Formats: sequence, C-alpha cells, structure tokens
Amino acid sequence: MSENRRVPELVLPAGSFEKLRYAIAYGADAVYAGPSDSSLRANMNDFNIDNLKDAILYTHNLGKKIYVTLNLFAHEGDLTRVKRYAEELSGYKPDAFIISDPGILNLLRNKIKTDIPIHLSTQMNTTNSESIKFWSDMGVNRVILAREITFEELNIITQNIGKNIELEIFVHGAMCVSYSGRCLLSNFLSGRDSNRGECNQPCRWRYYLVEETRPNQKFEIVENQRGTYILNSKDLILIDKLEELSCLKLNAYKVEGRTKNIFYLSLIALAYRTAIDEIYGIKTKNSKIDYLKLVNLTDNHGFTHGFLFDDGEIKQNVHDRNFKKQKVLGYVIDIDKQDGLLIKVKNPIRLKDKVLGITPDGIETLTITRIKDIKGNVLKEAYGSKGDIVWVEFDKEIAGDNWKYGIISSPE
Repeated sequence: MSENRRVPELVLPAGSFEKLRYAIAYGADAVYAGPSDSSLRANMNDFNIDNLKDAILYTHNLGKKIYVTLNLFAHEGDLTRVKRYAEELSGYKPDAFIISDPGILNLLRNKIKTDIPIHLSTQMNTTNSESIKFWSDMGVNRVILAREITFEELNIITQNIGKNIELEIFVHGAMCVSYSGRCLLSNFLSGRDSNRGECNQPCRWRYYLVEETRPNQKFEIVENQRGTYILNSKDLILIDKLEELSCLKLNAYKVEGRTKNIFYLSLIALAYRTAIDEIYGIKTKNSKIDYLKLVNLTDNHGFTHGFLFDDGEIKQNVHDRNFKKQKVLGYVIDIDKQDGLLIKVKNPIRLKDKVLGITPDGIETLTITRIKDIKGNVLKEAYGSKGDIVWVEFDKEIAGDNWKYGIISSPE
C-alpha cells in the first residue's frame, strides 16, 4: 500500500439532483450527469439545463467534481441544442464534458472554443494506445476505455500513451450485450434508439426458439422453465481486483447506473470508497466495513469480471431471473434526539422488526422500538403504499450528521 501511487477518482452516476447528493455523501470524488435529451439517458433522468447549473455549483461548493454528459450520437437536428447547452454550461465551469460524437467534439473545440476539458465516452470503443493518441491530438483530455479490453492490454496501453491524456475505466455496473453500447435491439424491437438514451434493455427480455412453420411451438434453449437469457449479461464487478489495478496508471474508476435507485448508488459508492481507501492506505472511519457485503446487498444480475480478467470459465450470461433484490424500507429525512429518525416509508415497517441502518459511516443492525406518526400517535406499523412519514426509534442511539443521508433496509 504505497502512498506514492496516484489514487484514482471514484466517479459515480447521478440521474437526479437527489442521487447526486447521495453519491457525494457516500464517497464519490466526482459525479457525471447530463440533460435527458442529450446524454444517453432519456428515461429516469431528472436533469435539464437549469438544474444542471445548480448541480455544478452544489458539487463545486463541496470540493467535488462534476462531468456533464453530452454523449449522444447526434443527428442533424440535435446539433443546435447541444451547442446551446455547451455554451450555457461552459460559463458554470463543469470539470469536463463527456462526448461520443466527433461532430460534438468539433463544436466544442473549434466553434465554441471552450476551455472545458473533454472526456471521450466508452461509447467510442477505444481499445488501443494509437486511438488514444489520436483523440489526444484532437483535443480530448481523458479517454474512458472500452469494457472489452483485457488486463494485459490495459497494462500495455498505460505504458504507451505518455502523460498528456488521462485514462478512466468502468469498474462496476451493467454490461451491454453489444460492443460498448452499440446495440440496435432496442431500435429494432421497440423503436427506441439506444444510442440516443432510450434503450429499454431487450437483452433482459425472455426469448424462445421458434421454427417458422410451427409458430405455436416454443422450444427452450436452456433447462429452466422461465425462458432463456442468452443475451442477458451479468453485472461487472472489479472491487476485488482494485489491488491489481492500482499498479496501473489510471486516473479514474467509474460506476455505471444513472437509472439506479439511491439505495444501490449509496451502497456501491460506500463499498468502492472503502476499498480504494484501504488499498491506498487512507485512514477513515469506514476501515472496518465489509465492502463485498455491501455490494451483495444491492440488486444485481450476478457478477462477472467481464473481459478485463479471465474468470477461468464462461460466466458472462445469466440463465434465470432470480436476481438479488434487497428491500428498501425507508429514507431518513430528519433526525431528532428524542423522536429518533423521521423516515419516508417505502415498504412496510413494524414494531420489533430488525433492520439495517446504512449511512456514509457504515452499516449496523437495529431493532425498531417505537413508531409514531407526525402527530405523535403511536403505531405498530407503517406502509410505503400509503406514503407514510413516521418517526422511528431504535434500540441503539442514533447520532451524527451522516444520518441525514440514512437508509433503512430489510435485514440480509
């Protein structure tokens, strides 16, 4: 654990202002976010040009970085809008624009002449050092490498590119069945363009084999009874490989998931923050957290090291849908020494339930000892379906500012 090694940034997704705040609270060095119509996340993305400006100011006030995504593959009608967004946002000094389209790169560097750093999205499938040098010559400051490279290739790349450009890799999250997101299944099956932020993940759908003259006879390709998932990749995980990656000259580790919920985002941020700090000898109060346990509490499709590390056997695809699902019981919205935690309930909670309390400081098991509504009436239970907001007390003292980002979940 050498202090001389450069500590890579932990870059987390932010699909809304609220998610951005949780990502930073749980350990992100930087976040990436973008307007819903120009950043490959048309759905479940609450950002627009106005609240992005507020997000930039908020992030910088906390001493963190924000990278604005303008990484759609632009059609002719998109160019005027993207140019306007870039001009307006440049005045707020985001820490970078993330782009995919060479035309947008040309707009930024040669027409707007922005001095904002430019990061090249993984959508551009960069897999070798000569491509990286080319993009550097074109004015790119950081390349987010394709997920399809191996560790051996990554090692060679880091030795061959020099010091004029930065490198970032994905370490966690969903993997596309296609080549770094170049899939057309969504376009073909539902008319939603995956390269314009509208992918509805048909790779997760159920598929059967049908012979054309027997359309009513469906043949299963695998042994289970729920259909097949030959397109359905496991999720990427590299948290257990960060020690090996630390020997390389990488500037940032990125997590996928702007459409994921706050629970997922917070636990993954805390897990990777803890792992990175441990590897680089950074002493924090999170040093005793079991980060693999945190990762396994999140919804996932099973895990793989992807292409970067050889798992010894084919583990890429998932062949059933019994994926891990942890139940979020509620989010903390206020704290009081006498009344405990004010919780916005998402799923039923009951008196004497054992639950997990999660904060940026870690995770602990708690028992509910008292539930009251906001009028002070004592309750035996509360329900998310009713939109309940209740005060909850526990068998342990609740203290510390980090509880304002607290999450209550079901036990393991």
